[in-house]
Amino acid sequence: MKVLKRSSMLLGTLLMLASLSIMAEPAAELHIKVVSKASERDKGVIVVLTERGDIAVQAAYLLSAQLEQNSGYKPLLIAAEKDKLIGYMNALSLSKTSLPAVIFFDKTGKELNRVISVKPATEMKLSSLSYSVI
Repeated sequence: MKVLKRSSMLLGTLLMLASLSIMAEPAAELHIKVVSKASERDKGVIVVLTERGDIAVQAAYLLSAQLEQNSGYKPLLIAAEKDKLIGYMNALSLSKTSLPAVIFFDKTGKELNRVISVKPATEMKLSSLSYSVI
């Protein structure tokens, strides 16, 4: 009886540790990607995180527009499969409504700034802009 109890406790512990390492994997993987890309440029890296599909094309356009305004940063577009995307979103404390997200990191991988739930400028309608005539 004691052997069975110990075996089940050991199995439970192993399953718990395995689930923790699976949850930590996307965060570690993301950090490695960011730091390796950031080391290639003077200022760091601009990450755009998005879902796959048509929105990824728009996110790529958004990233290219950011690079024009922020020279010295290396681009990193992440359009991940659903499971990996959820892991990345958890690592960055993002919700589904936050995507696409533009996040700036310095050379050490420290987050500097973020803009969430953004759309490319080409999607804006002039009627939605407010202006005044002087």
